[in-house]
Amino acid sequence: MSMVGNLKRISPALLNELLQGEVELEEVLYGEEEVDQSLYLDKSWHAIHYLLNGAAWEGEEPLVHTVLGGTAIGEPDEDEMESGEYNPTRYLTPELVKQISDALQGITEVELQSRYNPEQMTEMDIYPSIDWEDDGELEYVMDYYRELVAYYRDAAANQEAMLLYIT
Repeated sequence: MSMVGNLKRISPALLNELLQGEVELEEVLYGEEEVDQSLYLDKSWHAIHYLLNGAAWEGEEPLVHTVLGGTAIGEPDEDEMESGEYNPTRYLTPELVKQISDALQGITEVELQSRYNPEQMTEMDIYPSIDWEDDGELEYVMDYYRELVAYYRDAAANQEAMLLYIT
């Protein structure tokens, strides 16, 4: 099974409706809309988290929330709890989106690339558990990272909330 990262910019009003149960999460994530406000990270999500935080799952505020953070929406059902496959959609408030955007703007690409450590990434089992030393892997991650930085910048400028989910 392939796991790909996704982010979706939404208005604070829509986030409130979602949290109040006035709109269904699936409709927000997969419903038809005029302008798609989603960012597809493919399988780069875990490597980006690693480069930003130096860890597989942990990290410091606010960067720990960039890809894997936020507040879970909903509760796991019994089957999800038993299988261990609960991977909730999470949300970021507009304030946290701005904090993350500001932090991302302070990291140069050169600095981020210097954190790329294929041996450590393999040891930490950074998804998708490939040979991180292969030619092109760093550029693959950096291409998605550049899109992520611009995406957060636009969301912060528009005072938007964000949904984070892995499918």
